[in-house]
Amino acid sequence: MMSHFYYSALRAAHSPRCGAPYAMRLLSCGVVVLFLAGCQGAGSSRHPASPPLLSTTEIVWQHLQGRRRSYTNLKGLAQLQLQLPNGGGTLDNTVVALERFEHLRLEGIGPFGQPLFLLIAANQRFGLYLPQERRVLEGPATPESFVRLFGFAVEPQVLPHILVGDLPFQSWPPSGPITYLADDRLYFWEGKAPPQFWRYRVWIDPYRLLPVRFEIVEASGRVALDVRYEDFRQFDGLTLPYHITMTQPHTEHRAVWDYREVQLNEGVSPALFQLRVPPGTERIELN
Repeated sequence: MMSHFYYSALRAAHSPRCGAPYAMRLLSCGVVVLFLAGCQGAGSSRHPASPPLLSTTEIVWQHLQGRRRSYTNLKGLAQLQLQLPNGGGTLDNTVVALERFEHLRLEGIGPFGQPLFLLIAANQRFGLYLPQERRVLEGPATPESFVRLFGFAVEPQVLPHILVGDLPFQSWPPSGPITYLADDRLYFWEGKAPPQFWRYRVWIDPYRLLPVRFEIVEASGRVALDVRYEDFRQFDGLTLPYHITMTQPHTEHRAVWDYREVQLNEGVSPALFQLRVPPGTERIELN
């Protein structure tokens, strides 16, 4: 049963609530930054039987494509922790709404029910509403915009994939060789998914045929993002990771996402992804 608070927060589409001081003040408040995943490679497979022996990714890609088709939307309540070299913060109540992989809404609620921020990303743009400052920061949904606000250089289009335990492929790679790592009891694949220019490293649970970890690797070989999934739970045939950790190794930034309540495929109002703010709110375009 979803809490009364949860439903009240989701109904805020017509009464925007958010806010938190900008930049570093926003971070210390527990701020919103998402890019995640958490799983310690080996521990995800606890099945006693031998895993299916696969030599290519064909069956894995087919399974993940079918999983995408079975998902339409998500509503949930989560705890968000942001860990930085010089500090960080925890936000116990973060409301999330997703429509497929195209629309994202995140709303931070403070310990006394006060709105801290509202982040909406849709149609290749984003808006971050800070009610305490009566200000909206908006612009193209690019890694450059997000690194300025949150310190994570991640494409915003990747986030909806991460929050449902998916691989953020824009198109599926062709079937290729897959390796079984006996010590970790996981499958491993490395390759590209055009048109994205970076490489992926992916670790896959051989029983669920789901990713438990992936890395985005730049052309230089530097790991730009390490995402880990764990604590998997099943909802009407769709398995979802409840604990997600995202790490940006070169800056030592980490975001940890823990779902507390989740509803899958129960409908999401389009109004949730429209940024409505009170008259007189200052709007700042980030180019």
